[in-house]
Amino acid sequence: MGSGQSARKLTITNEEEIGVIKVSNSLVQRIAQGEKAKANEPPVNAEPTTPAQHITSSAATVLPANATSGHQVYYYPELTMSAHQVHQQKEQELKQQEQYWRKRLRNIDDSYQKINRIFAEEYQKATAEVSTKAGQNITGTQGTVQPCLENSNKVLKCFQSHPKETLACSNLVEEFSNCVWNVHYTHAIEARS
Repeated sequence: MGSGQSARKLTITNEEEIGVIKVSNSLVQRIAQGEKAKANEPPVNAEPTTPAQHITSSAATVLPANATSGHQVYYYPELTMSAHQVHQQKEQELKQQEQYWRKRLRNIDDSYQKINRIFAEEYQKATAEVSTKAGQNITGTQGTVQPCLENSNKVLKCFQSHPKETLACSNLVEEFSNCVWNVHYTHAIEARS
């Protein structure tokens, strides 16, 4: 007992058709009586209804009686959308989404262009102000000499000759750093004087 498996098999056959709703005669009569009662009552708030919202007895199709249940079977057609209609609806939704995002991108682009114009105007004002204070036009750095040019060239050549061994150039980088620090320090002292 309990150690062996049962050899019983249970088979259930479905004699009903797929997509068919069985409705008894008494239910059809109750629905018809309810419709008659609604037709006799004056409408309080008449709202438009769709066929999916209420069922009328005239919309039902009577199928032949099933021998096992003894009741008549009524078939109510279902309202379905075709695949083409669903595809068109989804395409319309996609177009609306695309229009929405294009509009958002256009607005963002416009705001960035406004910001860039403001920055350009502010830059022009600042350069004009600095040039008037210094008494010269600031357009380039042709007359200036780069400090520690010799050390920077040495570092650059070292990095080019040892592309995978950057630590080999550490002493040159330190010399360049010290040179830049000294130049900065001397300019700071001169500016205070």
